Formats: sequence, structure tokens, C-alpha cells
Amino acid sequence: MTNRIKAELIAGKLAEYEQLSKIYDDIVKQARPRLTVEGQGKILLALADENHLSQRQLATRLGMSPQSTGEFVSKLAKRKLVTLTKSQKDRRVNLVNLTNAGRQEIESAYQEVPPFVNSLSESEIDQLMPLLTKITTAMYADIDAANPTLGVKFHKLLASRYLKQFKK
Repeated sequence: MTNRIKAELIAGKLAEYEQLSKIYDDIVKQARPRLTVEGQGKILLALADENHLSQRQLATRLGMSPQSTGEFVSKLAKRKLVTLTKSQKDRRVNLVNLTNAGRQEIESAYQEVPPFVNSLSESEIDQLMPLLTKITTAMYADIDAANPTLGVKFHKLLASRYLKQFKK
């Protein structure tokens, strides 16, 4: 088989893994929502980088509509992961603050080991780890070289958090 065909097979397996991972999370982990880079997770991660932001600042920083931002912030407040306080300068402005529970949510997401990883033997883990490291290193380099639009800036921030967490 040529390298091009093998690369296409790997790309297919990665796409399959990505989709299966979402289904797995919906079915197997339904009791505890997973922190993602979408919606509520995006807001938590942005607040972990810089707390005490207005909903407008969050919307702009994350490239989200103000309505979506407000909806996600409301859901996070109900889960007690953020609090809302009025700005001292302008009482019409709600400032969003990460709670201790919100910080713990972010940290626990980094430490969670999916049960399916336990299906690998120690030898298989030893083989897989350097391969995944090589792939993620190339991905970080591509992200770092990407066009610095607002969306890319947020994803660079997210990648930087993951890189710091997993390089420990």
C-alpha cells in the first residue's frame, strides 16, 4: 500500500474515532457532561484564562452571538459554575465570574481517563503514546502557524492550556 492510501485510512479512522467519541460521551457518560470546546465549555475555558468579563466581552472574544453567550452563561450559572455580578461602572452590565466549582470542572476534565483506554495493554500504551505525541506536536505547530483571527486566537489559547496540562 502506498503512503497516500495509508494516510487516507488513518484519516478515516481518526474521523471515525471523533464521531464515535461524541456518541460514547452521549450514551456512556450521560450522567456527567463533558467539558468541550463548544458552548459552555468555551466560556469556562475563556474565563479560566481571564475572569470577570462581561457577556459582551465573552461573545466578542469567542466569536459567538450575544444571545448564545447569554444562554450558555445562564446554564452555567444554574449549574453554579459561574456567577453574575453587576459592573460597578455600569449597572446594566453583567460580569461573569468563574466559581471554584467551575475551576474544578475544568481541572477534572483534564484528569479524566476514559474507561476504553483500559482496554489497552501496557505495551500497547507504550506504543501509542509516542505516536499520539508526534501527532499532537504537529497539530500544535499547525495551530500556532494559523491565521490569527479571533476564532483561531481562542483555539490557540485552548491548545496552549492543553499543552501546559499534558506536558507536565
